[in-house]
Amino acid sequence: MKPSDDTEHSSPSPKRPQSSALSILMLAAVLGLVWFAALPSDVFQDGGELLRFPLVIVIALIAVAAWSVRLVTEQKQRVGRVEEERDLFFSLSLDIVSVLSLDGHFERINPALVNILGLKPENVAGMALTDIVHADDAVIARNGLTSLASGRPTKFELRCRCGDGSYRWLNWSANPLPEDRRIYAVAHDVTDRKASEDALRAESAFRKAMEDSVLTGLRAIDLKGRIIYVNRAFCDLVGFAAEELIGQTPPFPYWPERDHELYWDKLRLSLAGKAPPEGMEQRIRRRNGKHLDVRLHVSPLIDANGHQTGWMTAMTDITEQRRARAELQAANDRITTVLEGLDAAVYVAEAASGDLLYSNRAYEAQACFAGNASHMVVPHPELGDYPVDPRKLSARDVPRELFDGELQHPVTAQWFHLRERALRWVDGRVVRLAVATDISALKRAEELNREQEARLARTSRLITMGEMASTLAHELNQPLSAISNYSMGCVNRLKSGNYKHEEILGAMEKASAQAARAGNIVRRVRDFVRKSEPRRALVNIGQVTEDALSIAGIEARRLGARVVMHIPNDLPMVMADRIMIEQILMNLIKNAAESMQNLPLEQRQIHITARLADEAIEVSVADSGCGISPEHREDLFSPFFTTKQDGMGMGLNICRSIIEYHKGRLWVDANPAGGSIFSFTLPQEKSLEPEYDA
Repeated sequence: MKPSDDTEHSSPSPKRPQSSALSILMLAAVLGLVWFAALPSDVFQDGGELLRFPLVIVIALIAVAAWSVRLVTEQKQRVGRVEEERDLFFSLSLDIVSVLSLDGHFERINPALVNILGLKPENVAGMALTDIVHADDAVIARNGLTSLASGRPTKFELRCRCGDGSYRWLNWSANPLPEDRRIYAVAHDVTDRKASEDALRAESAFRKAMEDSVLTGLRAIDLKGRIIYVNRAFCDLVGFAAEELIGQTPPFPYWPERDHELYWDKLRLSLAGKAPPEGMEQRIRRRNGKHLDVRLHVSPLIDANGHQTGWMTAMTDITEQRRARAELQAANDRITTVLEGLDAAVYVAEAASGDLLYSNRAYEAQACFAGNASHMVVPHPELGDYPVDPRKLSARDVPRELFDGELQHPVTAQWFHLRERALRWVDGRVVRLAVATDISALKRAEELNREQEARLARTSRLITMGEMASTLAHELNQPLSAISNYSMGCVNRLKSGNYKHEEILGAMEKASAQAARAGNIVRRVRDFVRKSEPRRALVNIGQVTEDALSIAGIEARRLGARVVMHIPNDLPMVMADRIMIEQILMNLIKNAAESMQNLPLEQRQIHITARLADEAIEVSVADSGCGISPEHREDLFSPFFTTKQDGMGMGLNICRSIIEYHKGRLWVDANPAGGSIFSFTLPQEKSLEPEYDA
């Protein structure tokens, strides 16, 4: 580094006094020559001419010397002014101006270093360029210095460290003077430009990334229809590279050949600004020959000055969407065909308002159904029959069952099986989906079946009574004979006149008791065989069993069987038809007694038990007879299946029908002690669902 006065930008002091003296000296020499030449010749005596010539030469040399000195002085003044201007330029330059040695050490730096990097020139004294360069740019600096050392002017950009530790970008332009072994360099601060370039690159990269990430194909055309821009998604859709598309004019390579005229018309429509706002659908042909269905949306392309320069088209692949839509439409058609072909009435109503949203043909054909679901004349549950109020359901409460049961129309008396379910509709609303099936014919068939079963059950009871006729006659004969004997005894006593009033009264009371016994048997038989409609009521299973034993016990005793009851008194009541349950018990008791005919009398025992099982009463009739083989147990309740030689195979089938009518179950198990156990269940009164009898 040169002395500090080299870095100062003050101008050198002027040389005007010296210049003026030289000018006076030269003027004096010239005047002397003129004066000497004008002297008369007689002034020089004694060889005057000889003396005159040397003087002229001397005076001329003096004048030339004075003139030369003046020229040199003026040259120095000009050089001084140039150096002064150079120093001013060096000092006042807004760019960093520096002189470096060939190895890159700073020898002289202007004050711009302070403004740009915040470094003072004296602090950089002796430092090399590589000392203030960012580590990542050190290679660039070394390569630049190498190039300069070889005598080549060089330009390079790198980051230099500021006084606060930050870095700024400097653009260096350097020229070497190998003979002077110096490098003269100017560094321009390009940090702002670099930031702008980085921001522009980032923005361009972001925009490019956005364009590349957009699944929608974008194409720009000028006002003449020439393609001026396409994004990656557009190229992916059509299968052509951007270079193959930009500059193309219609017909475009992705237009199907057979549709050129059609697409020309659509393009003219777009260029005229008449493209429909909802877009246009068309088919394109990819480079590989595959066809795609696309939707095009066209909008004007406006420049920064507000002038339209073309049209921007957004292309979306709707092939899969159209396929899915076609499949959905086909599925909808299939569902509609199924729903329209149903005999059941199907409708969808808004849960809150009851407005009808959908109904099938069967619904509309029903004379009892009318427009609004909330006012239609159709059987529907009361609000209290629903588990929740359908009008207050929200989207988080569905789907859920609302109702599943049978209802009778209040006007037409038709019977319907109604199943209603709350769910979310296609638009998010909570709706009630209902399927109402006309079961009037089924109800009539069930009623006829019940009537047939009732007649069959009564016939079965009559047959049972017919089979027990001799036993009942024998049972009735005992009280009748006793009545006859007591009556004849009273008559004979009265005729003889030898009687006591107490004896006659006692005999008549005994006769009355025997008459009541006989009357009870007759009443039970009459009630058992009487024709009546099934009527369910609350009954005590223990009392029903005792009533059944009042008749069945007679046959059991005749067959030598003893009946033992194990029925608690605290069992809940059941809803049942008393006569039907008695018929089942009589049938099971009679079968049990008949199955033990090959056993000794002391082993012929029938045990009747009843217990609470879940929400039902379970009644069992156990015998110790021959039992039933496993292969016959399933067929035992089938019509016309029997294990008896003279049986019809209807008794147990009728029993099962009666139990199923009561919503119970009838089955048979093997008795571990030998024989069989026939069991049936009757639901408790509180567990029964409401009945809707015709």
